[in-house]
Amino acid sequence: MNDIEELALFGLAKLDLRFNTKIDPEEYYLSYSGGNDSHLLYWYIKYRNLPITIVALNTYREHIEIKDRMYNNADVVLTPTKSFEWINEHYGMPCFSKQQDEYIKRYQNGNRSENTMRAINGGEGSKFQLNQTAKRLVLSGELHKVSGECCKYTKKEPLRLWGKKNNKLPIIGIRRSESMTRKAKYQTCLNKKGTFSPLYDLPDQVVNAMYIYFKLDRVNIYNYVDRTGCIGCPYGKRNTELELSCVTPNQKQYAIDSFKKSYDVLGIEYINEQLNLF
Repeated sequence: MNDIEELALFGLAKLDLRFNTKIDPEEYYLSYSGGNDSHLLYWYIKYRNLPITIVALNTYREHIEIKDRMYNNADVVLTPTKSFEWINEHYGMPCFSKQQDEYIKRYQNGNRSENTMRAINGGEGSKFQLNQTAKRLVLSGELHKVSGECCKYTKKEPLRLWGKKNNKLPIIGIRRSESMTRKAKYQTCLNKKGTFSPLYDLPDQVVNAMYIYFKLDRVNIYNYVDRTGCIGCPYGKRNTELELSCVTPNQKQYAIDSFKKSYDVLGIEYINEQLNLF
């Protein structure tokens, strides 16, 4: 047995154990983004012939190949409960990070509580504070309206409402290795609310081995970027410039129209050459 086979079968055994002992499949649905991790779970569900509904969400900001995956594989495709334009007008657009933007939103809405001001100003006893650029722009009043509410209405709420209506709990393709925040948040595959994340502790080596050994299809976009989400989201930071070069001209312009103010604050370059992927 070679290393690829050993890692792939290890991953398969992990999923078998968790799906067989942690949940009743009939009580769950797969939150299918079309990305590599959720597609691995889609493959597993079909491989084991499990009675789990595949639910995707078209935010209108997906890469073409990812959107095609959704419509080709999902049983149900949802759409946002609010448009980005509505969210931007009422709450603001994403900029620095979800955590920083939450405190900025509170401050911009008039909250001057001790907790909020400690986050804004930092100092003794502060476990969290804004970066210096965010602090300067917020306190000077120069920063545009900012919040992280976009994900709530374009992703979380539509899935939550569908799950509630159909009495189903979500399976999500989250892994701890994706960020420090997720590493701290996901300590088990099944949380107290019933959300099931069976890949949570699988390393890249195991996921990649399963793709190779079981001959899972990969989409072309992952030859250029490691991860995909909503096209052009400022939270991608270092990945955003590369991502903007991998989309259609119309998709790129829509991202610029949506996030230009945040791009300018963050120094994200959006005037660059396009790769000919289409």
